[in-house]
Amino acid sequence: MTVYRYKAVGKGGVLVKGSLEAGSVAELYTHLQALSLLPIACTPLRKWPGFERSIRVRSLRELCLHLEQCEKAGIPLTDSLEEIAALQDIPKLKSILQELRKDLEAGALLSTALEKYPRVFDAVFIGVIRVGEKTGKLSVAFQQLAQHLKWVDDVQVQIVKSLRYPLIMVILLCAVFYTLLTIVVPELVGFIQGASDQLPFSTRLLLATSSFLSRYFLVLLTMGSVSFTLLAAVLKLHPQWRSRLQAALPLVGPLHLQLALTRFCHLFALLFGSAIDVLQALQTARDSLGPGVLPHALRRVEYLVREGYSLSRAFEKTEAFPPMVVRMMRMGEQTSSLAETLLHVKDYVETMFKRRVDHLIGLIEPTTILLMGLLMGWVVYAIFIPLYDTLMILDC
Repeated sequence: MTVYRYKAVGKGGVLVKGSLEAGSVAELYTHLQALSLLPIACTPLRKWPGFERSIRVRSLRELCLHLEQCEKAGIPLTDSLEEIAALQDIPKLKSILQELRKDLEAGALLSTALEKYPRVFDAVFIGVIRVGEKTGKLSVAFQQLAQHLKWVDDVQVQIVKSLRYPLIMVILLCAVFYTLLTIVVPELVGFIQGASDQLPFSTRLLLATSSFLSRYFLVLLTMGSVSFTLLAAVLKLHPQWRSRLQAALPLVGPLHLQLALTRFCHLFALLFGSAIDVLQALQTARDSLGPGVLPHALRRVEYLVREGYSLSRAFEKTEAFPPMVVRMMRMGEQTSSLAETLLHVKDYVETMFKRRVDHLIGLIEPTTILLMGLLMGWVVYAIFIPLYDTLMILDC
């Protein structure tokens, strides 16, 4: 969909200007004529890359909550979509809702219409909606999706909060180190050189580092930015390389695996609780994880389940899941309460993930402070001790 800026003649020959979204110029003219407007000219509105508002998880959650309330109130789905689109302030989501309403009016199912937008509505979203359509409980499907999207939003907020403080500390550390080496150190070293013939090795090393940063800071910053951009582009094109790199990192690797396990348990509990077949639930949850160690193990689980293994036995044979998760699944199978047990598994894995994140943050904070102390100690040893010796010589 493209946003067009148009000029048209309305009733009484009044010139009307505005903007409207349409799939083509012909579709735009059709919309204007339906509004009793005679189009004169139109131009597509340029969208600068990076400045278009994206559809956040919170917006999708609000959409599900609104649709749930409308469905419980007995309002037709087309009317609900039209009302939400009229109140929507995100152009992209507004355009999608308008297209969904048109597809529903043409006789399509909601799940089928959602498949046209895989970047906005993933397989989990569409799968839960499809089950709600089959069972006639679409309001329950919207409620489950709202709870799922709330969990996704909470995880994203938790990760951002966890990384915010260490990131600020690292930036502050770099700023202090750069200021010391490029402004403070040259002045003090110049004074020491004027009063002493021979500088210690630590002072000469600090002076060389200061001179290097003063000359090539912009070059290093540019090269670092370009390298980071190229690396991000390559990893985006090759997700397998990105998963291998994440798994190889000492602290990030286990945390990423724990996050993938948490996401899988949450999605699998959601899909299985929505009366989706076990194999289909496994495949949908696996596809949502992308490449990595855990999706490879889940393919093995799917194969074993097809061969007749129980779910807990299949998870156990892969040796990729915590023993506690396997035991809880086996207990759920024995008591015929697997759906309820999966919810407990989800809560258990989420708790372990939060503890691992807190443990990692607990390691990052003292490590950052230790690095800052070591850098400050180096500066003090290389500058202030020779400076003190120089002042003692001048006093003598």
